[in-house]
Amino acid sequence: MDRQEKVTIQLECQQLLNRATMLLDNGQWQELANCYTQDAILFRPSDSGNGLEGRAAIYASFCARPPRTSCHIMANSVFEVINQQNVVVNSRVWMVAGEANAPFPVMADGKLMIGSFEDTLVRIGDEWLIRSRKGSIELKYCYQ
Repeated sequence: MDRQEKVTIQLECQQLLNRATMLLDNGQWQELANCYTQDAILFRPSDSGNGLEGRAAIYASFCARPPRTSCHIMANSVFEVINQQNVVVNSRVWMVAGEANAPFPVMADGKLMIGSFEDTLVRIGDEWLIRSRKGSIELKYCYQ
């Protein structure tokens, strides 16, 4: 694999992660679930010991979330391109949330959480999807 192909793979994978983050904050659960493979596994940062297996279970877990306004910032993503079909990405994530359906700007609920994601991404046809997402929370700050 040449340098240009590797950079293209990294860019496509970054766009997948950006899209998934945007869909999460917009509450677009079906579109977000479609970012995962059918056999994906998700370890949510708030429950990192229990994996959700399969796209249907991941979708159901998103639908069961209490409504809220949230903002997730993904940063410092490091890509390990294994080959043209497999990539592992380690990212930092910062999350702040507040009341659902409140007028903007929404008052944050007083918690700031910083954690990480380890994502295993796979190319299926012409599309990159999340096969595994392992989340964790390393810092939690409450300011109220």
